Amino acid sequence: MTATGNYEQFNQENLSKIVSRFGTPKELRILYISTYIPNYTRTETLLELMRKNGIEVTEILVGDSRLKYFKAIYGLIKSQKDCDLVFVAFRGHEILPVLRLVTRKPIIFDAFISVYDTLCFDRKIFKPNSIVGRFLKWYDRFLCKISNIVLVETKAHKDYFEKEFEADNVDYIYVGCNKDLFRPLEFEKDGAEFVVFWYGYANPLQGVDIILRAAKLLEDKKVAFRLAGPIREKYPQLIEELQLTNVEFVDFISYQELPVEISKSDVCLGGHFSDRAKATRTIAGKTFQFLACEKPTIVGDNPANRELFDDGGLIEFVEMNNADDLANKILEIKRR
Repeated sequence: MTATGNYEQFNQENLSKIVSRFGTPKELRILYISTYIPNYTRTETLLELMRKNGIEVTEILVGDSRLKYFKAIYGLIKSQKDCDLVFVAFRGHEILPVLRLVTRKPIIFDAFISVYDTLCFDRKIFKPNSIVGRFLKWYDRFLCKISNIVLVETKAHKDYFEKEFEADNVDYIYVGCNKDLFRPLEFEKDGAEFVVFWYGYANPLQGVDIILRAAKLLEDKKVAFRLAGPIREKYPQLIEELQLTNVEFVDFISYQELPVEISKSDVCLGGHFSDRAKATRTIAGKTFQFLACEKPTIVGDNPANRELFDDGGLIEFVEMNNADDLANKILEIKRR
């Protein structure tokens, strides 16, 4: 599949197949419950897919409200008689058991990630064999058992859930992006420097340390890095050590402003670049956004990215956890 891969068609067809297990899609009434950010990319993608499939959807998007869990539970109690299927969106891990007690309607749970994997292997907050680690593994398995369908975002992640949690009800929908918002825009460059753009939460799997080390290697190559997110907060020692002169740190860029920032860049870093196992099973949501804006995009060479993308076109692969390879790839794109 090429860099512009036909993931949208796959998503639409696979969602139709998934919900068809519970009835005719256009006759189903789905109650969509989200206790996370209302305009989160995953939610935007899934709701748009449902609309394209002609599915009637009632949305309960409680966001970061202080009473979000109460509102979600109340919304389900109030609306479940008028729905055929309940869709519990990411991050419903905390509330899913309560929702399962409230309704006997079929539930599709968009797990998206494993709590066990994230906290024990990605962020390494708990040891896998600790009491908490063993509980988290049991909890992920429990969430799979009380759901009719569990959704993740790649086949690689599906394979992990099936093996690690012995789940036989897992399927996947790629993340995608809002193409009404993320589209090519024309901007004149502010200067002559070649601009590399990345944004994110600076979580371990994203490999921000690899990006910073690559930036250091390119200090004398007229390459400027614009990096957005809590990087100075999470990597103060490395930033102090490297004494970077070609990196602009931006604490926050709003979701609506992202297409502008992407369009002003010359190349974007999709990732993930770390050597964490989870990084090999996921495709960064920003990758879809960068490609929708038709920007050259560098991604880690891993099974998840290889599901959709090949070398060439807008996509360039680099070895994960390798700052030298990332720096060389950026220079290669600059010279074209």
